[in-house]
Amino acid sequence: MHIRFLNLLAAAAVSATLVAAVGTATAADPVDQVKAREALMKKMGGGMKVIGQFVKGEGGTQDEVQKAAAAIAEVSANDVAAVFPQGTAKGVGDSHAKPELWAQWSKTQQLWSDMRPAAAKLVDAAKAGDKAQVAQAMQATGKTCANCHEEFRIKKQ
Repeated sequence: MHIRFLNLLAAAAVSATLVAAVGTATAADPVDQVKAREALMKKMGGGMKVIGQFVKGEGGTQDEVQKAAAAIAEVSANDVAAVFPQGTAKGVGDSHAKPELWAQWSKTQQLWSDMRPAAAKLVDAAKAGDKAQVAQAMQATGKTCANCHEEFRIKKQ
């Protein structure tokens, strides 16, 4: 009887977790989702700025560069579907995402996944502390960002 109660309790816990997760996902406000995406992109952009200053000799320590690279890698580790949920294109909040981002979803996924190895190389270069390596890895990471922005982001005016 004790095992049966534990099984029932475990099943109830799993059910409650699934209901909560689905409820949260479906109740998410698209404007809030856009704001969350913007925060991630600003985190990545801020990291690139720190690294760029380091590469140009305008400031930044190796420790700051390592933290910035880790932040970029952290953002790139997010699931693209969570970062760009359906219903968050241009016209929703401050979104600058083109509708084509979802229409060409496999390309979107590929562009997002291209960022992961580039960010990992940036982390490795930051750990090594060699400015030339950091510059090369930063350029490669920036290219992955630019590829997606050119394809799927409406230019800010």
